[in-house]
Amino acid sequence: MRRASFPLISITIGILLALLTMELVLRFLPVNEGARPEAVDQEHPVRSLEPNRTFVWSADWNFAIVNRVRTNNLGFVNDQDYVTDPPSPLLALIGDSYVEALMVPFRDSVAGRLSTRSAPAERVYSFGTSSSALSNYLAYAEYASRGFHPQAMVFVIIGNDFDESLLKYKNEPGHSYFAEDAKGDLALRRIDYHPSLWRRIIRSSALVRYVTLNTDLLNFMLKWQHLPFGRPSNTLAFVGNTGAQANPARMADAQRAIDTFLASVTKAAGLPPHRLLFAVDGMRPHIYGARSSQLAAGSYFDLTRQYFMKQARQGGFEVLDLQPRFVEHFSQHRRPLEFATDNHWNSLGHEVVEEAIAQSTLYGWFRNLISEGS
Repeated sequence: MRRASFPLISITIGILLALLTMELVLRFLPVNEGARPEAVDQEHPVRSLEPNRTFVWSADWNFAIVNRVRTNNLGFVNDQDYVTDPPSPLLALIGDSYVEALMVPFRDSVAGRLSTRSAPAERVYSFGTSSSALSNYLAYAEYASRGFHPQAMVFVIIGNDFDESLLKYKNEPGHSYFAEDAKGDLALRRIDYHPSLWRRIIRSSALVRYVTLNTDLLNFMLKWQHLPFGRPSNTLAFVGNTGAQANPARMADAQRAIDTFLASVTKAAGLPPHRLLFAVDGMRPHIYGARSSQLAAGSYFDLTRQYFMKQARQGGFEVLDLQPRFVEHFSQHRRPLEFATDNHWNSLGHEVVEEAIAQSTLYGWFRNLISEGS
């Protein structure tokens, strides 16, 4: 019995020593420390992160992207603390991970650049966290309106904002989704979230964070196959951060979510349509070449972004189509606007988007508030 147990004990000790060694080594590397979302419930109705925290955010097994992130007094990624009702005008920027922008320095993000451009006469506050969609943008708009009374709002719209607004497609705790009420109409439903003790314990391990956050094994297995050079098995499996397939049921659900959002956003924001701007992402990286652009035509994101922009313009909202600007910039400079291993905008992408917003009618009106004495 002793002879049989000795190899087992040796193997177990060897594995534990190997894990301990990896844990110690990773503690000296820029492993993603995690964003640490706060609780979401009746008292805290929208998702935010642990406030007043500075942490390392990184991506990929080889730390291809590394950034140092700061959260403010309310848990949003912003270098300025938010205060209620100061005398200066306020622009609210609302979105998901593209507004949160964990992968670029705040000064390089859309929010950071707009803040620099607007200071000192006006303020720009950003409200956005990863995995948000149109439905959650309504919750953020209402939160911003009630707490800070902005004079204008800008919403960043991306490819997975439409069907993932519906509870039938996604139900991540901490977010609000559209779900059918007793009458069959879509209504906003919040899914509360409280970080578990187990989650708080395991996030203290650098090895666990490296495996779950940096390597992102689950998404890798779902989206990629082991092919030479690590390329996806089908370059059109995803267009614009979402599945490319545009089946009728999915399209109908997405259009219903869009219609519900546009019918509700002015009430949530407490502002008329002309005080709201929608900046709609392009089909990156497919738009950088004629062949790939033709292949992406008719994809789910192509159809939904066209539907969203048409309906929004008919509703009196200002719409900023970012795709032509991305195409023009790439044709002139031949530099991609996203990371090589991550489809989020890189610093250059944020620069192009911020410049487009700064040239909008809404932002021009916002900048004139002080001079007009409004």
